[in-house]
Amino acid sequence: MKLVRKVEKKISSIDGEIKIISPLKIDLISEIFLCTFNDIKSVLRLDFDLPNWLQNQRYSEFQILNFLKDKWQDQNILYHDSDSGILIREFHEGKKILDYEIKKKENLFSLGKEIKKVHQIETDNFLVNDFNDIVENYRSILKNKIKNDYFLDQGFQIFDSLLYENELKIFSHNDLTLGNILWNKKCFFIDWEYASLNSPYFDLASIISSYNLNNNEIVHLLSGYNKNNHLNTEKLRNWTKFTYFLDYIWRICLIETTKYDEKTLNISFLKKNLSTFS
Repeated sequence: MKLVRKVEKKISSIDGEIKIISPLKIDLISEIFLCTFNDIKSVLRLDFDLPNWLQNQRYSEFQILNFLKDKWQDQNILYHDSDSGILIREFHEGKKILDYEIKKKENLFSLGKEIKKVHQIETDNFLVNDFNDIVENYRSILKNKIKNDYFLDQGFQIFDSLLYENELKIFSHNDLTLGNILWNKKCFFIDWEYASLNSPYFDLASIISSYNLNNNEIVHLLSGYNKNNHLNTEKLRNWTKFTYFLDYIWRICLIETTKYDEKTLNISFLKKNLSTFS
């Protein structure tokens, strides 16, 4: 009841009729509900109090969603108030795709094709952030911790070794983790707040690390992405390694700028996993 009252208070200012049906997910920065908004089946996202670096990404997300609505993917935003941390979008029927399902050859092939479609979106004159700026913002937030944290230092060193400035930059989702990939006859992607110009290797690397793909499974993914498979496997391996460290970097940024602590964010477990790269 306490949660319901808190949600009702936050959405009381929304211009429109909204009815909460059920909670869908609570993560580190928001809580998400299934609802109806003016009789349209919808998803309501309510952010917790966000630090500036995350708030800025929410502002960027709204611009990107409007851009995608016109360009490619149906991202029908019904209500948006970044200052209050509220977003309502039309509900898309789909289910989370589990490890054993995604690792089927035909599903990996389909996933590769959908990632390619994202990467072929033309940004024209639309102002899109560069992934390098996102990483450098993280580096700035953590500047007083990097020297004393081996894993932070390693993460930024790996990024620097990727020679990002020489990379081809294309439009990328940048957060293709398990919760952001849904399936309804084919896969589609949600949560675009981290989208930016980036190396084409990053989204593929995110899939590889998220689903822990083996070499054969990677071949199926890449064959859907690029039939000629003209990708540098060593570069892809290094980008995949970086995705593991990026999760650690993001969580430490959250600790530095919010009330979260290392225990809550499972930092010791991440360090144990990252130590395998040492």
